[in-house]
Amino acid sequence: MKYIFILLFTITSLFANEATDLANKLHYMKSYNKALQVSQKEAKLLMLIIVEDGCHWCKKFSRTTLVNPAVQQKLKAIVKVIIDKDEQAALQYEPHFFPMIYFINPKTQQVVDTAYGYQKTTGFLMHIQKANEQYKKESLQ
Repeated sequence: MKYIFILLFTITSLFANEATDLANKLHYMKSYNKALQVSQKEAKLLMLIIVEDGCHWCKKFSRTTLVNPAVQQKLKAIVKVIIDKDEQAALQYEPHFFPMIYFINPKTQQVVDTAYGYQKTTGFLMHIQKANEQYKKESLQ
């Protein structure tokens, strides 16, 4: 029995959760609820990225777009979280493509902008701009 447990633990650790790996690599939060609390406390827009294990486009998005200096600069004022598609918080958004990127108003918890699938830098910068403008507009109301 002891050997079975060790074998299962070893196999499980070999296939670490991709969402956790990406969050660690990018220094993003790993818990939607904690990220929501921080964004509410700091009155900052929340960016939720939902990924799927083994997703080529999720990896490419993190390796190219999210590490781009211009994108990183624009995301400084945003609370960022990456979660797996099977987490409870992800299920409420019913993602159909991966990665799915939601910009969320922390006060209302409503989505202010959505980006589907892999995003090139220029397109993603436009989503960030649009989401920020919409969030500021809603905050003034």
